[in-house]
Amino acid sequence: MKWLKKLDKQSITPVYQQIKEIVLTAVENKEIQTGESIPSINKVCKDFGLAPGTVIRAYEELREMGIISSRQGKGYFILSNQIQRKTKVFLLFDRMNAYKEILYDSIMSSLQPDIEVEVYFHHYDLKRFERLIRLNLGKYSYYVIMPHFNQDVSKIIAKIPEKKLIIIDKQVVGLKGKYGAIYQDFENDIYNGLLTQKEKIKNYNQFVFSSSASPFQFVPNECQKGFERFCIEHEIQFKVVKALDKATIQSKSIYLLYSDAELISLLKETESRGWLPGREIGIITYDDTPMKEILAGGISVLTTDFKYMGTVVASFINGAPFENRVNPSQFILRKSI
Repeated sequence: MKWLKKLDKQSITPVYQQIKEIVLTAVENKEIQTGESIPSINKVCKDFGLAPGTVIRAYEELREMGIISSRQGKGYFILSNQIQRKTKVFLLFDRMNAYKEILYDSIMSSLQPDIEVEVYFHHYDLKRFERLIRLNLGKYSYYVIMPHFNQDVSKIIAKIPEKKLIIIDKQVVGLKGKYGAIYQDFENDIYNGLLTQKEKIKNYNQFVFSSSASPFQFVPNECQKGFERFCIEHEIQFKVVKALDKATIQSKSIYLLYSDAELISLLKETESRGWLPGREIGIITYDDTPMKEILAGGISVLTTDFKYMGTVVASFINGAPFENRVNPSQFILRKSI
């Protein structure tokens, strides 16, 4: 029973899950042989001070996997050493929207067909983010995490074993280890994208950045840094606002927006004034979607390649070596500027 001494009741991994993993690892490492007895439920409960339900759950899941069985009056024994671990993926998004659908579809279409994915949402709630991770530790083969917070969440994410961790879309600077990651370089992506359209942007009197302050919209701090650096270095008059209002909307201004709701409101207001995007005002948005290709004749966007991001995430899950990679970004020029 030496192998069961690895049990740690102080761990954040549920005890039943620990028992299950300890038995599976012992079988894989041939510490326990096929046909060999394992401790009874009562003995494990007595020796480790556990509730019977905890041990019963672990043994029942092992029985369902075909790893253990029981004989009347003789207790439990190892039935098979043929362990087929089903690959299950914990996918934690901030919330679902049009570009997340592109990312999700890309992941799912690139995964091997026998892999299961369960999707969760944290909705920019840090306590919910931490709770979802804590409650699901030890239950999945991989954890794909979208850490859309401007706070440091490295201590929360560090609870996930690095060999199971994949970070998507936003880098976590304080996180150490050899985990997988595919993320945007927000500051440089904004700066370099705007640089490709510098002359068009300079046709306007001022450049307005709306941070779209809202519990339903995440704007990384690095995006504003990239915007301000571009404007300062190229002597462009600029303004940063938390949200657009009628007083903010002025002729011969160009706007960088993150919120789709704010984009629609701006288009309605400009239409009511008889203005056209690309003539009286300019509009640039973040994250491309099919809608933006046709809306108002085409909305210019700064965007990362979410389809590519999804294929990289899937490749890590499918067995490719983990690495940290910056996702490609581009400026798509349309009629709105």
